[in-house]
Amino acid sequence: MITKNYLEDTIVAISTPVSGEGGIGIVRLSGPDSILIADKIFFSKNGKKPSEYPTHTVHYGWIKEEDKIVDEVLLTIMKAPKTYTREDIVEISGHGGPIVLRKILDLCLKNGARLARPGEFTERAFLNGRIDLLQAEAVCDLIRSRTSRSASIIVNQLKGELSEKIKKIKEELINLISNIEVSLDYSEEDIKFLSNEEIKEILKTNIEKIEKILKGLKKGKIYKEGIKVCITGKPNVGKSSLLNALISDDRSIVSHIPGTTRDVVSETFCIKDIPVTVMDTAGIGLQRNSEDEKFLQKLSEEKTLNAIARSDIIIFIVDISSGITEQDLEIADTLSKENKKTILVVNKIDLKNGNPEEIFDKLKNYNFFDSITCSALYKINIDKLEEKIVNLATKPFSELASPDISETEFIGNTRQEQVLIKTLENLKNAFDSVRKNESLEFCALNIRLALDSIGELTGETTNEEILDAIFSKFCVGK
Repeated sequence: MITKNYLEDTIVAISTPVSGEGGIGIVRLSGPDSILIADKIFFSKNGKKPSEYPTHTVHYGWIKEEDKIVDEVLLTIMKAPKTYTREDIVEISGHGGPIVLRKILDLCLKNGARLARPGEFTERAFLNGRIDLLQAEAVCDLIRSRTSRSASIIVNQLKGELSEKIKKIKEELINLISNIEVSLDYSEEDIKFLSNEEIKEILKTNIEKIEKILKGLKKGKIYKEGIKVCITGKPNVGKSSLLNALISDDRSIVSHIPGTTRDVVSETFCIKDIPVTVMDTAGIGLQRNSEDEKFLQKLSEEKTLNAIARSDIIIFIVDISSGITEQDLEIADTLSKENKKTILVVNKIDLKNGNPEEIFDKLKNYNFFDSITCSALYKINIDKLEEKIVNLATKPFSELASPDISETEFIGNTRQEQVLIKTLENLKNAFDSVRKNESLEFCALNIRLALDSIGELTGETTNEEILDAIFSKFCVGK
Protein backbone atom coordinates (compact mmCIF):
# COMPACT_ATOMS: atom_id res chain seq x y z
CA MET A 1 0.00 0.00 0.00
CA ILE A 2 1.34 3.43 -0.94
CA THR A 3 1.49 6.01 1.85
CA LYS A 4 2.11 9.75 1.63
CA ASN A 5 3.08 12.12 4.41
CA TYR A 6 0.42 14.59 3.31
CA LEU A 7 -2.18 12.25 4.86
CA GLU A 8 -1.19 14.01 8.08
CA ASP A 9 -2.51 17.29 6.62
CA THR A 10 -6.07 18.48 6.95
CA ILE A 11 -7.47 19.35 3.54
CA VAL A 12 -10.36 21.58 2.53
CA ALA A 13 -12.25 22.35 -0.67
CA ILE A 14 -15.57 23.62 -1.93
CA SER A 15 -17.41 20.42 -2.89
CA THR A 16 -20.25 22.01 -4.85
CA PRO A 17 -20.07 23.98 -8.12
CA VAL A 18 -18.89 27.57 -7.64
CA SER A 19 -19.46 28.95 -11.14
CA GLY A 20 -22.89 30.40 -10.42
CA GLU A 21 -25.53 30.60 -7.73
CA GLY A 22 -27.24 27.82 -5.79
CA GLY A 23 -29.44 27.33 -2.78
CA ILE A 24 -26.73 25.43 -0.88
CA GLY A 25 -22.96 25.21 -1.13
CA ILE A 26 -20.71 22.81 0.78
CA VAL A 27 -17.20 23.31 2.11
CA ARG A 28 -15.61 19.99 3.11
CA LEU A 29 -12.74 19.35 5.53
CA SER A 30 -10.94 16.03 6.00
CA GLY A 31 -8.02 15.16 8.25
CA PRO A 32 -6.89 15.08 11.87
CA ASP A 33 -7.54 18.78 12.55
CA SER A 34 -10.92 19.06 10.82
CA ILE A 35 -12.93 19.30 14.02
CA LEU A 36 -10.41 21.62 15.72
CA ILE A 37 -10.64 24.02 12.77
CA ALA A 38 -14.44 23.87 13.01
CA ASP A 39 -14.14 24.76 16.71
CA LYS A 40 -12.40 28.03 15.73
CA ILE A 41 -14.89 29.24 13.12
CA PHE A 42 -18.30 27.68 13.98
CA PHE A 43 -20.55 29.13 16.68
CA SER A 44 -23.75 27.34 17.68
CA LYS A 45 -26.83 28.78 19.32
CA ASN A 46 -26.30 26.72 22.49
CA GLY A 47 -22.61 27.58 22.71
CA LYS A 48 -21.33 24.04 22.23
CA LYS A 49 -18.18 23.42 20.22
CA PRO A 50 -18.10 20.91 17.29
CA SER A 51 -15.57 18.80 19.26
CA GLU A 52 -18.31 18.19 21.83
CA TYR A 53 -20.77 16.79 19.28
CA PRO A 54 -21.28 13.07 18.69
CA THR A 55 -20.38 11.69 15.30
CA HIS A 56 -22.73 11.79 12.32
CA THR A 57 -24.80 14.69 13.61
CA VAL A 58 -25.89 17.99 12.05
CA HIS A 59 -25.91 21.32 13.89
CA TYR A 60 -27.24 24.82 13.22
CA GLY A 61 -25.08 27.88 13.75
CA TRP A 62 -22.92 30.59 12.19
CA ILE A 63 -19.50 30.82 10.63
CA LYS A 64 -17.73 33.84 12.08
CA GLU A 65 -14.52 35.73 11.40
CA GLU A 66 -13.71 37.22 14.78
CA ASP A 67 -17.10 38.71 15.76
CA LYS A 68 -18.42 39.15 12.22
CA ILE A 69 -20.96 36.65 10.88
CA VAL A 70 -19.89 35.25 7.50
CA ASP A 71 -22.83 32.90 6.92
CA GLU A 72 -25.67 31.01 8.56
CA VAL A 73 -24.89 27.30 8.16
CA LEU A 74 -25.54 23.69 9.02
CA LEU A 75 -22.43 21.85 10.19
CA THR A 76 -22.10 18.07 9.86
CA ILE A 77 -19.64 16.17 12.05
CA MET A 78 -18.39 12.73 10.92
CA LYS A 79 -15.67 11.13 13.00
CA ALA A 80 -13.19 8.52 11.77
CA PRO A 81 -13.22 5.74 10.79
CA LYS A 82 -16.79 5.56 9.51
CA THR A 83 -16.43 8.33 6.92
CA TYR A 84 -15.75 8.66 3.20
CA THR A 85 -12.00 9.12 3.74
CA ARG A 86 -11.78 7.16 7.03
CA GLU A 87 -10.62 10.45 8.56
CA ASP A 88 -12.50 13.05 10.59
CA ILE A 89 -14.72 14.98 8.18
CA VAL A 90 -16.57 18.25 8.67
CA GLU A 91 -19.01 19.54 6.07
CA ILE A 92 -20.21 23.13 6.25
CA SER A 93 -23.46 23.66 4.33
CA GLY A 94 -23.88 27.34 3.64
CA HIS A 95 -25.63 29.49 1.06
CA GLY A 96 -24.58 28.73 -2.50
CA GLY A 97 -23.09 32.04 -3.54
CA PRO A 98 -19.42 31.85 -4.61
CA ILE A 99 -18.38 34.84 -2.48
CA VAL A 100 -19.68 33.31 0.77
CA LEU A 101 -18.25 29.86 0.02
CA ARG A 102 -14.81 31.27 -0.79
CA LYS A 103 -14.89 33.26 2.43
CA ILE A 104 -15.57 30.09 4.46
CA LEU A 105 -12.83 28.33 2.50
CA ASP A 106 -10.36 31.13 3.29
CA LEU A 107 -11.19 30.89 6.99
CA CYS A 108 -10.47 27.16 6.98
CA LEU A 109 -7.15 27.80 5.24
CA LYS A 110 -6.19 30.54 7.71
CA ASN A 111 -6.86 28.15 10.59
CA GLY A 112 -4.57 25.38 9.43
CA ALA A 113 -6.16 23.51 6.53
CA ARG A 114 -4.50 22.99 3.17
CA LEU A 115 -6.34 23.36 -0.14
CA ALA A 116 -7.17 19.89 -1.47
CA ARG A 117 -5.80 18.78 -4.81
CA PRO A 118 -8.21 17.43 -7.46
CA GLY A 119 -9.55 14.09 -6.29
CA GLU A 120 -7.68 14.13 -3.00
CA PHE A 121 -10.67 13.19 -0.86
CA THR A 122 -11.22 10.05 -2.95
CA GLU A 123 -7.47 9.41 -3.06
CA ARG A 124 -7.46 9.38 0.74
CA ALA A 125 -10.38 6.94 0.72
CA PHE A 126 -8.21 4.71 -1.47
CA LEU A 127 -4.97 5.15 0.48
CA ASN A 128 -6.78 4.53 3.77
CA GLY A 129 -8.18 1.24 2.42
CA ARG A 130 -11.85 2.13 2.23
CA ILE A 131 -12.06 1.54 -1.53
CA ASP A 132 -9.79 0.03 -4.16
CA LEU A 133 -8.56 1.81 -7.28
CA LEU A 134 -11.38 0.47 -9.46
CA GLN A 135 -13.94 1.93 -7.06
CA ALA A 136 -12.03 5.21 -6.87
CA GLU A 137 -12.09 5.56 -10.65
CA ALA A 138 -15.81 4.75 -10.58
CA VAL A 139 -16.36 7.83 -8.39
CA CYS A 140 -14.95 10.08 -11.11
CA ASP A 141 -16.96 8.27 -13.79
CA LEU A 142 -20.17 8.64 -11.76
CA ILE A 143 -19.68 12.40 -11.46
CA ARG A 144 -19.20 12.62 -15.23
CA SER A 145 -21.92 10.14 -16.24
CA ARG A 146 -24.18 11.48 -18.98
CA THR A 147 -27.10 9.02 -18.85
CA SER A 148 -29.08 7.12 -16.22
CA ARG A 149 -27.86 3.82 -17.70
CA SER A 150 -24.19 4.70 -17.29
CA ALA A 151 -24.88 5.97 -13.76
CA SER A 152 -26.57 2.65 -12.85
CA ILE A 153 -23.62 0.65 -14.16
CA ILE A 154 -21.12 2.82 -12.29
CA VAL A 155 -23.05 2.64 -9.01
CA ASN A 156 -22.72 -1.16 -9.15
CA GLN A 157 -18.96 -0.77 -9.63
CA LEU A 158 -18.81 1.73 -6.78
CA LYS A 159 -20.42 -0.92 -4.57
CA GLY A 160 -17.63 -3.30 -5.59
CA GLU A 161 -19.27 -5.49 -8.26
CA LEU A 162 -16.29 -5.39 -10.63
CA SER A 163 -13.79 -5.47 -7.77
CA GLU A 164 -15.42 -8.62 -6.44
CA LYS A 165 -15.11 -10.36 -9.81
CA ILE A 166 -11.42 -9.41 -10.01
CA LYS A 167 -10.91 -10.56 -6.41
CA LYS A 168 -12.34 -14.02 -7.19
CA ILE A 169 -10.05 -14.36 -10.20
CA LYS A 170 -7.10 -13.37 -8.03
CA GLU A 171 -8.00 -15.91 -5.34
CA GLU A 172 -8.27 -18.73 -7.88
CA LEU A 173 -4.90 -17.82 -9.41
CA ILE A 174 -3.22 -17.64 -5.98
CA ASN A 175 -4.56 -21.10 -5.12
CA LEU A 176 -3.41 -22.39 -8.49
CA ILE A 177 0.13 -21.00 -8.29
CA SER A 178 0.43 -22.24 -4.70
CA ASN A 179 -0.37 -25.77 -5.86
CA ILE A 180 2.04 -25.53 -8.80
CA GLU A 181 4.92 -24.21 -6.66
CA VAL A 182 4.40 -26.93 -4.05
CA SER A 183 4.45 -29.54 -6.83
CA LEU A 184 7.75 -28.08 -8.09
CA ASP A 185 9.32 -28.04 -4.62
CA TYR A 186 8.06 -31.45 -3.51
CA SER A 187 7.80 -33.37 -6.76
CA GLU A 188 9.34 -36.49 -5.14
CA GLU A 189 6.81 -36.59 -2.33
CA ASP A 190 3.74 -38.81 -2.39
CA ILE A 191 1.33 -35.88 -2.58
CA LYS A 192 -1.57 -35.49 -4.98
CA PHE A 193 -1.10 -32.39 -7.12
CA LEU A 194 -3.24 -30.87 -9.84
CA SER A 195 -2.84 -32.58 -13.20
CA ASN A 196 -1.96 -30.58 -16.30
CA GLU A 197 -5.53 -30.97 -17.51
CA GLU A 198 -6.88 -29.56 -14.25
CA ILE A 199 -4.44 -26.64 -14.45
CA LYS A 200 -5.52 -25.91 -18.01
CA GLU A 201 -9.18 -26.00 -17.00
CA ILE A 202 -8.64 -23.48 -14.18
CA LEU A 203 -6.66 -21.20 -16.51
CA LYS A 204 -9.28 -21.51 -19.25
CA THR A 205 -12.08 -20.60 -16.82
CA ASN A 206 -10.28 -17.44 -15.68
CA ILE A 207 -9.29 -16.49 -19.23
CA GLU A 208 -12.99 -16.61 -20.15
CA LYS A 209 -13.89 -14.50 -17.11
CA ILE A 210 -11.42 -11.77 -18.10
CA GLU A 211 -12.55 -11.89 -21.73
CA LYS A 212 -16.13 -11.37 -20.54
CA ILE A 213 -15.07 -8.40 -18.41
CA LEU A 214 -13.22 -6.88 -21.39
CA LYS A 215 -16.33 -7.26 -23.55
CA GLY A 216 -18.37 -5.66 -20.79
CA LEU A 217 -15.95 -2.72 -20.69
CA LYS A 218 -16.26 -2.25 -24.44
CA LYS A 219 -20.03 -2.34 -24.20
CA GLY A 220 -20.02 0.09 -21.28
CA LYS A 221 -17.78 2.40 -23.27
CA ILE A 222 -20.77 3.12 -25.52
CA TYR A 223 -22.79 4.41 -22.53
CA LYS A 224 -19.83 6.42 -21.24
CA GLU A 225 -18.44 7.98 -24.42
CA GLY A 226 -21.43 7.62 -26.74
CA ILE A 227 -21.32 7.16 -30.49
CA LYS A 228 -20.79 9.50 -33.43
CA VAL A 229 -23.28 9.39 -36.28
CA CYS A 230 -22.64 11.21 -39.57
CA ILE A 231 -25.48 12.13 -41.92
CA THR A 232 -24.24 12.33 -45.48
CA GLY A 233 -25.60 12.39 -49.01
CA LYS A 234 -25.86 14.66 -52.02
CA PRO A 235 -27.25 18.21 -51.60
CA ASN A 236 -30.94 18.79 -50.87
CA VAL A 237 -31.87 15.22 -49.89
CA GLY A 238 -33.00 16.25 -46.37
CA LYS A 239 -29.88 15.84 -44.25
CA SER A 240 -30.56 18.92 -42.14
CA SER A 241 -34.23 18.01 -41.82
CA LEU A 242 -33.20 14.58 -40.56
CA LEU A 243 -30.89 16.11 -37.93
CA ASN A 244 -33.70 18.38 -36.76
CA ALA A 245 -36.11 15.43 -36.64
CA LEU A 246 -33.70 13.34 -34.55
CA ILE A 247 -33.03 16.09 -32.00
CA SER A 248 -36.56 17.54 -32.19
CA ASP A 249 -35.18 21.02 -32.71
CA ASP A 250 -34.51 23.38 -35.62
CA ARG A 251 -30.74 23.24 -35.12
CA SER A 252 -29.88 23.22 -38.84
CA ILE A 253 -31.15 25.67 -41.43
CA VAL A 254 -33.54 23.89 -43.77
CA SER A 255 -33.97 25.18 -47.31
CA HIS A 256 -35.00 23.87 -50.73
CA ILE A 257 -31.84 25.52 -52.11
CA PRO A 258 -29.10 22.89 -52.60
CA GLY A 259 -25.92 23.46 -50.59
CA THR A 260 -27.43 25.43 -47.70
CA THR A 261 -25.25 23.54 -45.21
CA ARG A 262 -21.60 24.51 -45.75
CA ASP A 263 -20.09 23.39 -42.43
CA VAL A 264 -20.49 20.34 -40.20
CA VAL A 265 -23.30 20.97 -37.68
CA SER A 266 -23.35 18.60 -34.70
CA GLU A 267 -25.69 18.01 -31.79
CA THR A 268 -25.59 15.50 -28.92
CA PHE A 269 -28.68 13.86 -27.48
CA CYS A 270 -29.61 10.45 -26.03
CA ILE A 271 -31.23 7.43 -27.64
CA LYS A 272 -32.09 4.73 -25.11
CA ASP A 273 -29.48 6.07 -22.68
CA ILE A 274 -26.71 6.14 -25.29
CA PRO A 275 -25.20 9.59 -25.90
CA VAL A 276 -25.35 10.14 -29.66
CA THR A 277 -23.54 12.96 -31.45
CA VAL A 278 -25.14 13.47 -34.84
CA MET A 279 -23.24 15.43 -37.49
CA ASP A 280 -25.07 17.07 -40.37
CA THR A 281 -22.60 17.52 -43.22
CA ALA A 282 -22.40 19.51 -46.42
CA GLY A 283 -23.72 17.80 -49.53
CA ILE A 284 -21.18 16.00 -51.70
CA GLY A 285 -20.98 16.61 -55.44
CA LEU A 286 -22.77 19.96 -55.82
CA GLN A 287 -21.59 21.79 -58.94
CA ARG A 288 -20.51 25.41 -58.40
CA ASN A 289 -19.88 28.09 -61.04
CA SER A 290 -17.40 30.64 -59.68
CA GLU A 291 -13.89 29.76 -58.52
CA ASP A 292 -14.65 31.07 -55.03
CA GLU A 293 -17.73 28.86 -54.78
CA LYS A 294 -15.76 25.85 -56.03
CA PHE A 295 -13.08 26.50 -53.42
CA LEU A 296 -15.67 26.72 -50.63
CA GLN A 297 -17.40 23.57 -51.87
CA LYS A 298 -14.10 21.72 -51.83
CA LEU A 299 -13.45 22.80 -48.22
CA SER A 300 -16.99 21.73 -47.25
CA GLU A 301 -16.57 18.31 -48.83
CA GLU A 302 -13.21 17.82 -47.10
CA LYS A 303 -14.91 18.51 -43.76
CA THR A 304 -17.64 16.04 -44.69
CA LEU A 305 -15.10 13.31 -45.48
CA ASN A 306 -13.31 14.05 -42.21
CA ALA A 307 -16.61 13.72 -40.31
CA ILE A 308 -17.27 10.39 -42.06
CA ALA A 309 -13.83 9.12 -41.01
CA ARG A 310 -14.50 10.09 -37.35
CA SER A 311 -17.94 8.48 -37.22
CA ASP A 312 -18.98 5.16 -35.74
CA ILE A 313 -22.15 4.98 -37.84
CA ILE A 314 -23.03 6.68 -41.12
CA ILE A 315 -26.53 7.55 -42.30
CA PHE A 316 -26.47 7.67 -46.09
CA ILE A 317 -29.59 9.54 -47.15
CA VAL A 318 -31.10 9.54 -50.64
CA ASP A 319 -34.16 11.31 -52.07
CA ILE A 320 -36.94 8.95 -53.16
CA SER A 321 -38.33 11.54 -55.57
CA SER A 322 -35.13 11.75 -57.63
CA GLY A 323 -34.19 8.08 -57.47
CA ILE A 324 -30.57 6.96 -57.59
CA THR A 325 -28.32 9.39 -59.43
CA GLU A 326 -24.64 9.28 -60.40
CA GLN A 327 -23.92 11.47 -57.37
CA ASP A 328 -25.57 8.90 -55.09
CA LEU A 329 -23.50 6.10 -56.61
CA GLU A 330 -20.27 8.08 -56.20
CA ILE A 331 -21.08 8.70 -52.54
CA ALA A 332 -21.93 5.01 -52.08
CA ASP A 333 -18.52 4.11 -53.57
CA THR A 334 -16.80 6.50 -51.14
CA LEU A 335 -18.65 5.05 -48.16
CA SER A 336 -17.88 1.46 -49.15
CA LYS A 337 -14.16 2.30 -49.07
CA GLU A 338 -14.51 3.68 -45.55
CA ASN A 339 -15.82 0.29 -44.36
CA LYS A 340 -18.10 1.92 -41.76
CA LYS A 341 -21.41 0.73 -40.37
CA THR A 342 -23.87 2.43 -42.71
CA ILE A 343 -27.66 2.79 -42.65
CA LEU A 344 -29.27 3.59 -46.01
CA VAL A 345 -32.16 6.03 -45.48
CA VAL A 346 -34.63 6.71 -48.29
CA ASN A 347 -36.15 10.09 -47.41
CA LYS A 348 -39.20 12.13 -48.49
CA ILE A 349 -41.65 9.22 -48.65
CA ASP A 350 -44.36 11.79 -47.82
CA LEU A 351 -44.11 12.95 -51.46
CA LYS A 352 -45.38 9.54 -52.58
CA ASN A 353 -43.23 9.84 -55.65
CA GLY A 354 -40.86 6.96 -56.39
CA ASN A 355 -40.29 3.35 -55.44
CA PRO A 356 -38.01 2.67 -52.45
CA GLU A 357 -37.56 -0.97 -53.48
CA GLU A 358 -35.92 0.13 -56.71
CA ILE A 359 -33.46 2.26 -54.71
CA PHE A 360 -32.68 -0.60 -52.33
CA ASP A 361 -32.17 -2.93 -55.31
CA LYS A 362 -29.76 -0.55 -57.09
CA LEU A 363 -27.66 -0.20 -53.94
CA LYS A 364 -27.83 -3.82 -52.72
CA ASN A 365 -24.26 -4.61 -53.83
CA TYR A 366 -22.85 -2.10 -51.38
CA ASN A 367 -23.86 -4.32 -48.43
CA PHE A 368 -25.02 -1.52 -46.15
CA PHE A 369 -25.72 -2.78 -42.64
CA ASP A 370 -29.37 -1.69 -42.64
CA SER A 371 -31.94 0.37 -44.53
CA ILE A 372 -35.18 2.25 -43.88
CA THR A 373 -37.63 4.67 -45.47
CA CYS A 374 -38.64 7.86 -43.71
CA SER A 375 -39.96 11.39 -43.96
CA ALA A 376 -37.65 13.67 -42.00
CA LEU A 377 -40.07 16.58 -42.51
CA TYR A 378 -43.05 14.76 -40.96
CA LYS A 379 -40.96 12.53 -38.65
CA ILE A 380 -42.27 9.32 -40.19
CA ASN A 381 -40.20 6.27 -39.05
CA ILE A 382 -37.75 8.44 -37.10
CA ASP A 383 -38.32 6.28 -34.02
CA LYS A 384 -37.50 3.17 -36.06
CA LEU A 385 -34.34 4.82 -37.36
CA GLU A 386 -33.29 5.54 -33.77
CA GLU A 387 -33.78 1.85 -32.93
CA LYS A 388 -31.58 0.86 -35.87
CA ILE A 389 -28.85 3.25 -34.68
CA VAL A 390 -28.90 1.71 -31.19
CA ASN A 391 -29.00 -1.87 -32.53
CA LEU A 392 -26.07 -1.19 -34.81
CA ALA A 393 -24.06 0.36 -31.97
CA THR A 394 -24.72 -2.51 -29.53
CA LYS A 395 -24.84 -5.44 -31.99
CA PRO A 396 -21.32 -6.73 -31.22
CA PHE A 397 -22.39 -7.19 -27.58
CA SER A 398 -25.79 -8.82 -28.11
CA GLU A 399 -24.51 -12.08 -26.64
CA LEU A 400 -23.93 -10.24 -23.35
CA ALA A 401 -27.63 -9.49 -22.88
CA SER A 402 -28.61 -10.01 -19.26
CA PRO A 403 -31.30 -8.64 -16.92
CA ASP A 404 -28.51 -7.83 -14.44
CA ILE A 405 -26.37 -5.11 -16.02
CA SER A 406 -23.71 -5.60 -13.34
CA GLU A 407 -23.03 -9.01 -14.87
CA THR A 408 -22.45 -7.77 -18.39
CA GLU A 409 -21.62 -4.06 -18.56
CA PHE A 410 -18.85 -2.06 -16.95
CA ILE A 411 -17.75 1.56 -17.27
CA GLY A 412 -13.98 1.68 -17.41
CA ASN A 413 -11.06 3.47 -18.98
CA THR A 414 -8.02 2.84 -21.15
CA ARG A 415 -5.79 2.06 -18.16
CA GLN A 416 -8.10 -0.69 -16.93
CA GLU A 417 -8.52 -2.14 -20.40
CA GLN A 418 -4.76 -2.24 -21.04
CA VAL A 419 -4.03 -3.88 -17.69
CA LEU A 420 -6.73 -6.51 -18.27
CA ILE A 421 -5.35 -7.22 -21.76
CA LYS A 422 -1.90 -7.70 -20.23
CA THR A 423 -3.39 -10.05 -17.59
CA LEU A 424 -5.16 -12.00 -20.32
CA GLU A 425 -1.97 -12.37 -22.37
CA ASN A 426 -0.09 -13.71 -19.35
CA LEU A 427 -2.78 -16.27 -18.58
CA LYS A 428 -2.89 -17.38 -22.22
CA ASN A 429 0.90 -17.77 -22.15
CA ALA A 430 0.55 -19.87 -18.99
CA PHE A 431 -2.11 -22.02 -20.68
CA ASP A 432 0.03 -22.52 -23.80
CA SER A 433 3.06 -23.56 -21.76
CA VAL A 434 1.02 -26.29 -20.04
CA ARG A 435 -0.52 -27.36 -23.36
CA LYS A 436 2.99 -27.78 -24.81
CA ASN A 437 4.04 -29.83 -21.75
CA GLU A 438 6.75 -27.34 -20.85
CA SER A 439 8.07 -27.11 -17.31
CA LEU A 440 5.45 -25.82 -14.90
CA GLU A 441 7.97 -23.12 -13.92
CA PHE A 442 6.99 -21.26 -17.12
CA CYS A 443 3.33 -21.54 -16.19
CA ALA A 444 4.04 -20.27 -12.65
CA LEU A 445 6.05 -17.33 -14.02
CA ASN A 446 3.18 -16.19 -16.24
CA ILE A 447 0.61 -16.58 -13.45
CA ARG A 448 2.79 -14.37 -11.24
CA LEU A 449 2.89 -11.75 -13.99
CA ALA A 450 -0.91 -11.96 -14.26
CA LEU A 451 -1.23 -11.47 -10.49
CA ASP A 452 1.06 -8.43 -10.68
CA SER A 453 -1.23 -6.96 -13.34
CA ILE A 454 -4.28 -7.60 -11.18
CA GLY A 455 -2.54 -5.79 -8.32
CA GLU A 456 -1.93 -2.87 -10.66
CA LEU A 457 -5.62 -2.92 -11.63
CA THR A 458 -6.93 -2.71 -8.05
CA GLY A 459 -4.16 -0.39 -6.85
CA GLU A 460 -2.25 -2.81 -4.64
CA THR A 461 0.95 -2.47 -6.70
CA THR A 462 0.32 0.84 -8.48
CA ASN A 463 3.06 3.45 -8.28
CA GLU A 464 2.66 7.04 -7.14
CA GLU A 465 3.00 8.49 -10.64
CA ILE A 466 0.02 6.49 -11.92
CA LEU A 467 -2.06 7.47 -8.89
CA ASP A 468 -1.32 11.15 -9.47
CA ALA A 469 -2.40 10.81 -13.11
CA ILE A 470 -5.65 9.08 -12.11
CA PHE A 471 -6.73 11.47 -9.36
CA SER A 472 -5.71 14.61 -11.25
CA LYS A 473 -8.72 13.95 -13.51
CA PHE A 474 -11.14 14.45 -10.60
CA CYS A 475 -12.78 17.72 -9.68
CA VAL A 476 -11.55 19.59 -6.61
CA GLY A 477 -13.74 18.70 -3.63
CA LYS A 478 -14.11 15.02 -4.49
